[in-house]
This record gives sequence, structure tokens and C-alpha cells, in this order.
Amino acid sequence: MAKSFKKMWKSSLRESWPIYLLALVTLIAGICFGSWGAHNLDSSQAGQLSVVLDSFVNQAGSIMVDRPQVVKSAITNNLFFIGLVYFLGLTVIGMPAILALLFARGFSLGFTVSFLTRDKVGEGMVIALTSVVPQNILLIPAIYMAGVVALSFSWLLIRRFLNSRHPVLPGLIGYHVLILVVCCIAAAAGLVEAFITPDLTKAAVNLLIK
Repeated sequence: MAKSFKKMWKSSLRESWPIYLLALVTLIAGICFGSWGAHNLDSSQAGQLSVVLDSFVNQAGSIMVDRPQVVKSAITNNLFFIGLVYFLGLTVIGMPAILALLFARGFSLGFTVSFLTRDKVGEGMVIALTSVVPQNILLIPAIYMAGVVALSFSWLLIRRFLNSRHPVLPGLIGYHVLILVVCCIAAAAGLVEAFITPDLTKAAVNLLIK
């Protein structure tokens, strides 16, 4: 049975590699465009955001974090995003929207990190590493995985539409199992955002302002 599963997995991987590549390219494109957008802000927009960033740096060391609220908010936001990708994957026409969501998340990440490091490279890199990277180490792979399995299932539905003999049930079961795994990873990212990121950010900010 193990050999049969391994053979089926390899076959699925060979058939689905264009989807893996498409999702990866879309996510990376979003990061690149986000980075480009941050570096091409006009002076007034950059100035306003810099004021917000400086205010955050000055206050972050003394901000009290409501961890239960942060946990609730972070996990809810992460699961909402995964849930949206999941529901789009259940539709034949959801593929463009899934790609748009992957691009948007990549854009947001690229813009945030690039803006933080735009004017104050050293300080910005420290803040990015402590406030953005920890949760995204888990969240970005989870989002990528969700996008891949949703795109794969949408493609399966298209193939089913073109050929009614094409089986859907095994793919549907696998889809739900993988989405459940992704949800667990996304929830873990929310816990990291609530219990690890704030302390790392506080420590980094206190070090920078000394």
C-alpha cells in the first residue's frame, strides 16, 4: 500500500508541476512588484509612512500587547485567507482569483519589507527580521501550499467537466486533508505572531533607540 501511495504521489507531482511553478511565479511576482512599489513611492507618501514608522519605533518598546486579542485577530485573519482560497478552489472559475490572492499577499510582503529597509537599511532590516519574518516563515509556505492545492483541485474540476469519467472523490478527500494541514500551519503562524513577534520587536526596538 505504501508503494502504491508513493507511486500515486510521484505521478501526481509530475502532472501538477506546472501548477506548483505557476503559484510560485505568481507569489514571487507579487513580492517583486511590492518591492518595486515601495522603492518608487513619491516623496509625500514616503514621508507620511516614515512618520508612522518612526512613531512605531519610538513607542514599540513600551506598548503593552493584548495577547489574547492578537491571537484571535491573527489566527482569524490567517484562516479567513486560507478559507477564501479554499472556497475558490471548489469552483471551476476560481483559478484567476486564487492567483490574484497569491499575488496580493506577495505584494504586501514585498512592499512591507522593502519600505522598512528603504531609507534605514540597518534599522529597517532589524525591524523587518523581528516584526515580519517570524510568522511569515510559517504563513507564506502555508499560503503557497493552499494556493497550489486549490489550483490543482480547480483544474481537476475542469478536467471533470471535460470528461465526466474523470474521478473527483479521491481529489476531494485529498484537498480537504491538505487544507486542514494548511489551516494548522496558519494557526501556528498566528501563535508566533502573538507570542514571539512582539517580544522580538520590542527587544530590537529597545536596542535601536539606545
